[in-house]
Amino acid sequence: MDKIITMNKKRGILLGIALTLLFTGIAIATSSASSDIGIIAFNQNPAGSDKGNEWVTLYNPSNGSVEIGNGTLETGDGTI
Repeated sequence: MDKIITMNKKRGILLGIALTLLFTGIAIATSSASSDIGIIAFNQNPAGSDKGNEWVTLYNPSNGSVEIGNGTLETGDGTI
């Protein structure tokens, strides 16, 4: 009987540790991914005149708004 109680305690402890690690991993993955803005598409050299025709599509994976008004894009030769 004592052997069964000891085994159940060990299983309970291992289950508790496993669940803690699982939920901690989910929390870390969710919090780090939610604040990253990404570029998912762009056209840096459209047909015809480039001026005013280049475009970039940004992706916000979070549910909140993100301020991008102070952001800049720079070309390979340093032109902003």
